Amino acid sequence: MHAEAVCAVRGLGRMAAWRAHAYAAPQELRLDAARVPPLRAPSDVRVRVHQTSLNPLDVAMTGGYGSRVLNTLRALEGGEGVEFPLVPGRDFVGEVAEAGPGARLRPGSRVWGVVPPHRPGAHADYVVLDQRWVGPAPAALGAAAGGALFAALSASAALRAAGVWGAAGRGARVLLLGLGGVGHAALQLLTYHGAQVVVGSAGEQSETARALGAVAALDRHAADYPQALELAGPYDAIIDCAGLGGDEAGARRWRFKRFVTLTTPLLRETDARGLVAGGVVAAAQLAAQCLSAASGAWSGAGSGAWSGAGSAPACPPHVRWAYFVPRADDIELLRRLAERGEFTVAVERVFPWRAARAAYERAARGRARGKLLLDFTDDGPGGA
Repeated sequence: MHAEAVCAVRGLGRMAAWRAHAYAAPQELRLDAARVPPLRAPSDVRVRVHQTSLNPLDVAMTGGYGSRVLNTLRALEGGEGVEFPLVPGRDFVGEVAEAGPGARLRPGSRVWGVVPPHRPGAHADYVVLDQRWVGPAPAALGAAAGGALFAALSASAALRAAGVWGAAGRGARVLLLGLGGVGHAALQLLTYHGAQVVVGSAGEQSETARALGAVAALDRHAADYPQALELAGPYDAIIDCAGLGGDEAGARRWRFKRFVTLTTPLLRETDARGLVAGGVVAAAQLAAQCLSAASGAWSGAGSGAWSGAGSAPACPPHVRWAYFVPRADDIELLRRLAERGEFTVAVERVFPWRAARAAYERAARGRARGKLLLDFTDDGPGGA
């Protein structure tokens, strides 16, 4: 549908929404005049979206990634498991337009929020979701708040899996691989929790890494990068935000306790094999990654390999997988940090809502140096 036709019915019980009607390339998304979603529960809120971000998951989901697991969750929650039309968009900032009688947030409140992947997303004028996943938006972030929460809550889950959340993070030596959206958030959270963070990323990001609290920044393009990674250890945890996956844990001669990655084969295997068989195959891959990590640490580092400090090991070096988890207390923590200037969001570009196809083309190329946002308050033209 042409954007002009969509604009003609916006506000007449209809809204602009970018939707997939089949799994295909993200450029196949259609701009629809969709029905404004109703509240489904007393604790629901309907938010008028101002800005929303494009995450790698949005691009992947338009191609069918994770469909078996997500459709199961839809069926369990809604009874019918409606798959299409699929609205992408995991996080947003906007204004509460309507609130259920059990919601604490009231109409007119400026909020930010995050949408679980099995729910209709925020690449639309309105999004409906449970108030647990919404909170007062930090004024300090402005429009950038629309691209904050999915990456930051994924980072929070990774820190918890690594055992460096809260008091456990104080003084921990952590290697952070990658400084994209999740890595940018993870570094700030690690700094807040008192960790000593070594960052491995592109050389041009070294200054940013140090400004955000890293004690050292290693250039992944440098010839001596593998040796630098080893010498900067041992590490209490290695957190992979660069998409390397758990196989990387056993690929180097480095010393660590835990290797945590957000890049896992679970959804890919369940897509290919079904929930049960895919889950079994994924579990076997995790076990193999843990065995490789432990074997590599022993062969490469000697008796101090287990703990990183030479003390008796609690358990051998191992791999953990982390996944996005929406938590109301984490959303509130991020708000407080943002208002104090301790949590920021890097934005590469803001696209008018009509230019979503151009935004998706940019997202599909990867390697963005900051978040890509869609602005549903900007009625500028579409295209690149």
